[in-house]
Amino acid sequence: MIACPSCGADNVEGTRFCVKCGTTLPAAPAPESWRQSGDLGQQQQTQQSGGYAPPQQPPSQYPTYNPPQGVYQQQPVVGGGQPMHPAIPAVVSLILPGIGLLFVPSKAGLGLGIFAGFIVLNVILFFLAVITLGIGTCLFIAVPLVNVGAAIHSWDEAAKASGGQFQPILFK
Repeated sequence: MIACPSCGADNVEGTRFCVKCGTTLPAAPAPESWRQSGDLGQQQQTQQSGGYAPPQQPPSQYPTYNPPQGVYQQQPVVGGGQPMHPAIPAVVSLILPGIGLLFVPSKAGLGLGIFAGFIVLNVILFFLAVITLGIGTCLFIAVPLVNVGAAIHSWDEAAKASGGQFQPILFK
């Protein structure tokens, strides 16, 4: 409550005029303004002269918090703070085998190797299909199996990289 300087009536903090006599009330001091200076007389003198007194730094005797080092394990994350769901690399690898592993930390080389092997397999199967007209065409049945295998492998590698949040399907 703020007392009116004219009539002495109590007014709620934040009001600009007295509710009884209408006199303009003095502005309330800023919260914790007393901390800016240890000497209140010096603070009032600085305000009256129009000068600015920068706030003092807190004393060094205050305790500070230092978190323990090396206790927490950082998990590989994508974007907002949680590990990537293994379904994302699995779906990408189902379409393009091995490319889903580019989303898994430290598995990019393996993913590119799988993708290169997939391209080589398709080139060999194409030439066998052209040359033999029968055997190579039958071997193209294996291509979807390669895609499914790469998708399962990508899921498992992403699940292992999640730090236990997700479970691998086959390769534990």
